[in-house]
Amino acid sequence: MDRRVFLDRFRQTRLPRDRRARARSDARRIAAFLRQHGVSRIVGIGSAFASGRRFTSRSDIDIAVAGLPAERFFSVSAQAADLTDFELDIIPIESATEAMRRTLREDGVDL
Repeated sequence: MDRRVFLDRFRQTRLPRDRRARARSDARRIAAFLRQHGVSRIVGIGSAFASGRRFTSRSDIDIAVAGLPAERFFSVSAQAADLTDFELDIIPIESATEAMRRTLREDGVDL
């Protein structure tokens, strides 16, 4: 592919520079909402929080939580998803795999 063609396409598809910052801001707002619903620990993981990873148009917000009662998980998760334009994944820490727990310890960002 011609370099000029490549650069033109890249410029057209490039994401706004503040997209990751918006995701992090939304994550903080979601964390405050989750605390109001009794969540005791909130950890951000994934490309929204890892500066060394690419944050693309398909990137989402991944949050692990502790203390959200199972009977309220889906209701509160749906309300939290309404607080952002990004896809939101909420993972209960209590049922996380050992690999996920390791990721939380090594790469997680407390919110």
